[in-house]
Amino acid sequence: MEDAGSGELSVAEPLETASVALPGRELAEELHHAEYPALVRFLLLHGASWAEAQDAAQDAFTQMCTPGLSIAYPKAWLRTVAFRAWVRQQVKPEDACAELPEPRGVMRWQTPAHAAEVGEEERRVITLLLQLPAKQRAAMAWHLDGFTTQESARAMSTTQAAVRQNLTRARAALKAGLGLEADHAGEESRGNDE
Repeated sequence: MEDAGSGELSVAEPLETASVALPGRELAEELHHAEYPALVRFLLLHGASWAEAQDAAQDAFTQMCTPGLSIAYPKAWLRTVAFRAWVRQQVKPEDACAELPEPRGVMRWQTPAHAAEVGEEERRVITLLLQLPAKQRAAMAWHLDGFTTQESARAMSTTQAAVRQNLTRARAALKAGLGLEADHAGEESRGNDE
């Protein structure tokens, strides 16, 4: 562990590094077991239902098997394709120019087993995540999946500054929604009174 006073900042390691692009089918076989649950969770954090998330994730793996397809950043590619598949599920052809629908503020995606495992605090956090604006929710979903701001920005087709700003706003909204700002301010004022 480094000393706090060393003056060196540690930079987060990228989740993926560009490597020799493998054929999509080989990647799908290699990644399906490890990435499928994370991909479903990623979509759930965007507001997808359990069934919608599973369908979109499976669609992404199916598209990965397209003959002749080579993918340099498979984890980011999977999330981008799965997100687009989920959006296609949400938008009817006659509403093709419509905005992405906002998710419902209630959790509707648990399996019976997952519902038993999710604690009250986690339910509150997820409910607050689903109430965030779409860009903040997207930035937080990429962040929670372990992607750096650079990787998130590339996948979201935006700048790193925009991703950082959306993460900051999302964190502030989550803190406010959980009442953490008020608790922290109360502790400081009690410390000053002593």
